Amino acid sequence: MPKTNQFSEAQIHPTVFIHERATVIGNVHIGEYSSIWPGAVLRADMNRFDIGKMVNIQDNSTLHSDSKRGISIGDYTLIGHHVMLHGCTIGRGVLVGINSIILDDALIGDGAMIMAGCMIRGGSKIPPRAMVVPKGDSIKIYENKARTVLTIAGCIEYRELAARCQKNIFKPFTVDEETEFLNEASKIFSTFPNTNDIRNST
Repeated sequence: MPKTNQFSEAQIHPTVFIHERATVIGNVHIGEYSSIWPGAVLRADMNRFDIGKMVNIQDNSTLHSDSKRGISIGDYTLIGHHVMLHGCTIGRGVLVGINSIILDDALIGDGAMIMAGCMIRGGSKIPPRAMVVPKGDSIKIYENKARTVLTIAGCIEYRELAARCQKNIFKPFTVDEETEFLNEASKIFSTFPNTNDIRNST
């Protein structure tokens, strides 16, 4: 764990990887095999953050909330680089793409994909398994178009990246390894409710 971080109220599973240049402050609960990457800031100084298992919060992303609400992130969710989350609820198997912003009281349904550069305004409700893309100053929502298996496979990949980082191993994954990630992701996805309509979304 980084020496500069404050874990007085935190509950961090021992399998969690927190990079030495990440910052985790306050009442943060993180599930098994999740990872927090360089420059990421999780500042739970006014409310609780609940982060599920095998979640990755990538470089330079920022999580904060006020006294009225915390942050919840479901299992197998991928938070991309330079994302801003503030007082919101993110479901299971969600992709939040690079440079996206999700504001207070927004609710992102299970399996949704928030593509790079989206602004999800406070109080917005994104349906499960929707694909959301930026459109000018707004967003466009395509229901049941998310490729959730790929998001879960990305989370499995980050579990392995965290293990490699701790061993100073830096190299590409092989085709066989990537196939294994997809196979494992498909098995996990099959446990999600109501998956038949997008079982072939890979």
